[in-house]
Amino acid sequence: MSCLNIIRKVFLALLFSIISFVACSKAESNPPIQGAEPTTQEKSQGVENSPVESYRQPVGELTNNTISVNGANRTYLTYMPQSAVDNIPVIIQFHGGTGTAQDAYYTGGLYSTAEIEGILMVYPQAETSTGSVWNTLHSEEGNKVSADDFGFVEAIINRLAQDSRIDTSRIYVVGYSNGAAMAYQIACHLNYLVTGFVVHSGNFPLEDNYPCNITHETPGLIFNGTSDTIRPLEGIPTYAISVRDGAEWWSTQNNSIGVRTTQEEGIERTIYTSASGMEVQLFIIEGGGHEWFNFPVDGMPMNIFIWDFLTNSYR
Repeated sequence: MSCLNIIRKVFLALLFSIISFVACSKAESNPPIQGAEPTTQEKSQGVENSPVESYRQPVGELTNNTISVNGANRTYLTYMPQSAVDNIPVIIQFHGGTGTAQDAYYTGGLYSTAEIEGILMVYPQAETSTGSVWNTLHSEEGNKVSADDFGFVEAIINRLAQDSRIDTSRIYVVGYSNGAAMAYQIACHLNYLVTGFVVHSGNFPLEDNYPCNITHETPGLIFNGTSDTIRPLEGIPTYAISVRDGAEWWSTQNNSIGVRTTQEEGIERTIYTSASGMEVQLFIIEGGGHEWFNFPVDGMPMNIFIWDFLTNSYR
């Protein structure tokens, strides 16, 4: 090997190390706001495996969009990969409380899956003027904000439906923390528009006075840690039911006939299966905190597993 090649390799290795150090050193903080749903500052979810992801940026188009909802201008990001052609599925991903649409874009690396699979990614932005948290309740009492976030998401989906390339039978919702609660509620109350859901470190704010309108079996992935004090397994009194009760509630809506629980490397995995094979899977991570989890499942990285589960549950 020539001296020039050796010098080039050493230089590239040093450059990669510098990029890795800078990417891993970034952190964000935002003040919490008060409300019925606790809004203790949520961990900023940066790019998973940040040195690689920040070095290899996606090649699709990230666009800022505005839509009017009841007289209020709301914004959201869309990421359209170059691989998207026709019959395009959609993943709507909600950021955590005090976060941003851009935070959601970087959380979990789903845009890299979108690049491969031709998925349109949508990242709604909560109202920044009131703390950038989602209004996850229908009742006026206990709401953190007055924003019509249910109407906001419905308006986004209706706009997407105007594009003939979009497969409106494959629209999925994904969320983290406060965004997980929003994903739960959209899957619950706009069920006829949504095919499935994925939630990390969130609680399900099931409202007795505002029952869900479930129109079809709904696949779901639920991830929670035993050491999460912000969105605890036992739920939040007067706001959200326990994580296990939430998983069982969705399995009941699917008329599940089987349940299987396994334990492996500190992760309890429960799979509820309906007669048609539709699944709700609950992952309880021993010692897991308030985070977007990034462990492999069934030999696949988390982002790949999520899409494999959703697409194979396509109704």
